[in-house]
Amino acid sequence: MLDGLKRVAGRIADKAGRLHGVTAQDRALMARIRAQNLTYLSDKKLASLVSTARAIEEAGLPGSFMEAGCALGGSAILLASVKSNERPLEVYDVFGMIPAPTQDDTPDVHERYQIILHGESVGIGGDLYYGYQRDLYETVQRNFASFGIRLEPQSVSLIKGLVQDTLQPRGPVALAHVDVDWYEPVMTCLERVFPQLVVGGSIILDDYHDWGGCRKATDEFLRRVMGSFTLDDRAGSLKITKVDLRH
Repeated sequence: MLDGLKRVAGRIADKAGRLHGVTAQDRALMARIRAQNLTYLSDKKLASLVSTARAIEEAGLPGSFMEAGCALGGSAILLASVKSNERPLEVYDVFGMIPAPTQDDTPDVHERYQIILHGESVGIGGDLYYGYQRDLYETVQRNFASFGIRLEPQSVSLIKGLVQDTLQPRGPVALAHVDVDWYEPVMTCLERVFPQLVVGGSIILDDYHDWGGCRKATDEFLRRVMGSFTLDDRAGSLKITKVDLRH
């Protein structure tokens, strides 16, 4: 499906594989996040996220940053470190056990959920799986603090609950990192964020190539908005960038 979308999406990024905009400081921060077992994202995915955030900052695009599904907070810490203190970063998560998939999800999703549900999932580097932690909200707060990030002074909000209940962007959005795995929360994020996404802003879907529910929701949504976006999946995630329909 992705190849078909690319043929009609408009200007698609080339496949050179280069990830621009990642500084030595970014790489050091990424290494520290990984050393503390705070992210499941590959180095390429982290680099894509930070380079996109930096490009948005440098271009002066308006709008908030968002993350849906933060796990232990690694990628959100990266975003908070790159953005200006004035730009809001809203981090949405249930901060607990991942919600159950629905009938719209694919068999791979249901198989994975059963492993999690039965206590058989292993965390990063053999750590306790984050969904089994007693108070994940407090853990994520501590993780932010350990990187010197002060939530309120740096305009970072941790918002607890299902994205279906909590995510309602009312202003422009410049960047949304969506890492909520299953069909329903991914579709919710796309339907609510894309209309608020500024031209030049991006939604990065971490799980497009990993979970069938995410891929199914994304393909269905993108068919509705053909011609208004470009796609880039060089990093292993899927970056959807909004374009001006007048051009």
